[in-house]
Amino acid sequence: MLDTKAGEAGGAEGTPDPYRELFERSADAILVIDDGAFVDCNQATVEMLRYPDKAQILRTHPSELSPALQPDGRDSFAKANEMMATALAQGSHRFEWEHRRADGEMFPVEVLLTAVPREGRRILHCVWRDITARKQLEEQLRLTQKMEAVGRMAGGIAHDFNNLLVPMLVSAELLGRHLQDQPKLLQYVHEITGAADRAAILVRQLLAFSRQDTTRPEVVDLRAATLDLEKLLTRLMASHHELVVRLCDEPLHVLANPGQVEQIVMNLVTNARDAMPRGGALTVDLRRLEVSASTVGVPLEQLTPGAYAVISVSDTGVGMTPEVVRRAFEPFFTTKEAGKGTGLGLATVYGIAKRCGGGAELQSALGRGTTHRVYLPLTTEAPTPTEADTSASLRGTETVLVVEDEPRVAKLVVTVLREHGYQVLQAGDGADALALWRASAAPVDLVLTDVVMPRMGGIELARALLAEGYAGRLLLSSGYSGQSLEQAVDLGSVRDDVLEKPYTVNELLVKVRQTLSRR
Repeated sequence: MLDTKAGEAGGAEGTPDPYRELFERSADAILVIDDGAFVDCNQATVEMLRYPDKAQILRTHPSELSPALQPDGRDSFAKANEMMATALAQGSHRFEWEHRRADGEMFPVEVLLTAVPREGRRILHCVWRDITARKQLEEQLRLTQKMEAVGRMAGGIAHDFNNLLVPMLVSAELLGRHLQDQPKLLQYVHEITGAADRAAILVRQLLAFSRQDTTRPEVVDLRAATLDLEKLLTRLMASHHELVVRLCDEPLHVLANPGQVEQIVMNLVTNARDAMPRGGALTVDLRRLEVSASTVGVPLEQLTPGAYAVISVSDTGVGMTPEVVRRAFEPFFTTKEAGKGTGLGLATVYGIAKRCGGGAELQSALGRGTTHRVYLPLTTEAPTPTEADTSASLRGTETVLVVEDEPRVAKLVVTVLREHGYQVLQAGDGADALALWRASAAPVDLVLTDVVMPRMGGIELARALLAEGYAGRLLLSSGYSGQSLEQAVDLGSVRDDVLEKPYTVNELLVKVRQTLSRR
């Protein structure tokens, strides 16, 4: 043990004490406690605690460097005495602790206490290691693992759930067409459709944050998209809310799904509004940011260097406790009253941001409001051109082979297509569809196939058809199977044609028409 009373020079000749030099050069904070008081510390301690100099730290009682309570709820003073007693009894003791810097900031440290004999008594040699970055990485890993687990669950239920929603939506829409002159009955149809739409949104949120949604990303001008949303955002505000939207002057092109970009902004603004029940100011800010290894104030552990669009949504609301901040992006975690929140809003934002190659963070304090930031990588690609509107001409005479293992879905799809002039063949899985195509005398213009089916799925069917010379179009229908679609790298442009479940009659007809028009 070094002599804690030694100066920078030691020995008669005034040569530097090598142990003192190691003590001062340590990257970890080192302190010496004798009879319950600090008697020495190194420069790393001063920097870690943000005190002006060593003298002020040594005049501080150890209990003053901790909050009143530790994260486990125990009194810091009583627990510290217990930790020191354990170290003195065992010789050493390692544990985690929450300390407080001079400016009031709390931070976690790993503490190693070692009992050292000194002149008939024992003193404590303390080493503190700031583990803030490690805790952040552990928390990110924990959140990622939790979201992956929920994502697997979402993927497992989405296929079956969306197969239930398709007949609900399509049947309600067809029924509504026959009840236009009976508004009282039509109202019940609207209730069914509204409930099914909300269920579909819930499934999409699950798939969005679990990164299993099947939608194809496009190049979206984030500035233009946010500008289009401004009127809608204004309508979300109450009279005691003030909305400020600040947009940068330049276009910000990101590779994302347009609906998911809207979801990010809407979820953040809705959360911010709900955090201000008594009113306040809500600011939406959009800007460009160049991220490098030296950039300060961004979650660098989430982002690779490059150009990003940053969506910031700030409020002057009630704010969050550190515990709520820690769990804010967790799926199903909410502080709202029962029935007023699913706990998927911020989880969805996080999932979409990660899927796009970006990240998300929030800063909050009780009584001081909250700021959410979403980082989306910019792309140099040109915006994706909008498809020509084909809604005015949704009829056709082509032959469509419908491949669907869910009888209720298949029946409705076949009915809708036939009512709009198409010739329709039907198969219950990929194997039956392949046999039907081989036996068909007339050419098949379009194969509309579900992705997940028994015996032979849609991807396998597509490969088999192309291998045998099929020259028509392929339209894949899926409720969640993003991994299956990602594996279909050999299908070329066919992979761009995906009809996402659940869909409406109009969405079905438009997608079929668009796909056939690309021939």
